[in-house]
Amino acid sequence: MDVPVLNVEKLSHDGRGIAHHADGKLVFVRNGLPGEAVSFELKRKHRQYDEALALEIQNPAVGRVEPRCAAFGRCGGCALQHLDVSVQIQAKQIWLEEKLIQAKLNPEVWLPPLQEKVWGYRHKARLGVRFVQKKNRVLVGFREAESNFLTDMNRCEVLHPSVGEHLQDLERSLAALSIRDQIAQIEVAVDEQHTALIIRHLKPFSAEDLLQLEQLHQTWGWAIFLQPKGLDSIHQLYPLEPIQLSYTVWGKTPIRIPFGPGDFTQVNFSLNAKMIRQALDLLDPQADETILDLFCGLGNFSLPIAQYAGRVIAVEGEPKMLERARQNAVAQGIDNIQFFESNLFELAQQAPFYGPVDKLFLDPPRAGAEQVVRQIKRWDPRRIVYVSCDPATLVRDLALLVHEGGYALEKIGVMDMFPHTAHVETMAVLRRT
Repeated sequence: MDVPVLNVEKLSHDGRGIAHHADGKLVFVRNGLPGEAVSFELKRKHRQYDEALALEIQNPAVGRVEPRCAAFGRCGGCALQHLDVSVQIQAKQIWLEEKLIQAKLNPEVWLPPLQEKVWGYRHKARLGVRFVQKKNRVLVGFREAESNFLTDMNRCEVLHPSVGEHLQDLERSLAALSIRDQIAQIEVAVDEQHTALIIRHLKPFSAEDLLQLEQLHQTWGWAIFLQPKGLDSIHQLYPLEPIQLSYTVWGKTPIRIPFGPGDFTQVNFSLNAKMIRQALDLLDPQADETILDLFCGLGNFSLPIAQYAGRVIAVEGEPKMLERARQNAVAQGIDNIQFFESNLFELAQQAPFYGPVDKLFLDPPRAGAEQVVRQIKRWDPRRIVYVSCDPATLVRDLALLVHEGGYALEKIGVMDMFPHTAHVETMAVLRRT
């Protein structure tokens, strides 16, 4: 009896293979790569498509590799560990190319893909925590692929080794707590010297629990923060002396950027350094220019740009992030930045930072910057550098700028901020026509 097979045609934007049944119905195949014929297990049937898991690979694709992580395939944290990293970044560029073609966008130049550290690169992560009564264990990790269950994993290959190599140690310590079933998550924040864990707990810790957490700090050197309620409730428990997390970026000189353990930062410090260097090269700020930086965050790009530009106007919608950015500029002796708070998703008709600028830098969250680009004439920059973490919203915004806003898509390229995942980071450059 013949075993049915699927011929994988290409990769979907979430890293699954795309194939079709004999009757033409679309199938998304987890663990399938383009060019492979695979036997499969049907997982879910839908009206328009099916979902399947590749079992036996009859003709492995060029680029298929053995995943480093034993949990790959079960854990939803990674989608592409079975594909060589050099081919992963090519696939991400193809995904972006397809979206650009759909939007009738044709860049003049493709930038070389940026890739840097590919293992142990995650300096920031949010890990789920769950006490499993049947196993009498606490699990710590990412959710399973296509499931709300937590993955049973001994280690994580993409997390910074200070945590990724010690998940079992962390699980055992949490299992000894009296409120082990009342811990919702742990947020990891690693800087150049410290590893901080924010423990989100739903009930107070006992005195014995606090001693257990102190032992956790003493044994592994982790700084322990507690979060009993919202973000405002985060506070340091151990060590007793306050610590300051920070990372370094480079403009003309090194710039130290302090951050709180719950703040947003780029997860891959090595790639972030390359990204900033490329952004500076493409933006080319000059001493007689005014640069507008929207969604400035902690000043990851604003501060390096300010070392070259005459004036930087930095805008952020989150007040606490904006205050940190302002403090970071003062600490570095950078005095040519003006900071403004504004909800950039609901732009007011008048704001003090509006007016013509020479160049614009954009680094929005996943939602993109639609309201900004729809009002681009307010600033009329002759050059725009746009950093994006979502190809769909990026292409939407680029289409507005090119087809309606009077700009040409000069350069674009992908960056591998999250190797082994389907996440795509992009940098685009536009010039006024």
